[in-house]
Amino acid sequence: MLTRDPDITRLLDRLVRRGLARRTHAAHDRRIILAKITPTGLTLVTGLELPVTQLIDDMMGHMKDYRLKTLIALLEMTRSGK
Repeated sequence: MLTRDPDITRLLDRLVRRGLARRTHAAHDRRIILAKITPTGLTLVTGLELPVTQLIDDMMGHMKDYRLKTLIALLEMTRSGK
């Protein structure tokens, strides 16, 4: 995934404003900012599991297992750059 740092910052800003994430400073180095999901964010993510699984089944349910395994392997190779 190609992205610019400010895009990630803006995304995190929106998540924090909605109460879905929070920022904290690392104890060993206050320059490091950690992003953590809140209980509200975790509830939202948990609620998305079934609809996302159903969408994937709808989109790829017609594919045979060996084709899905090949697709996954190709995507992993692409992501790793190997």
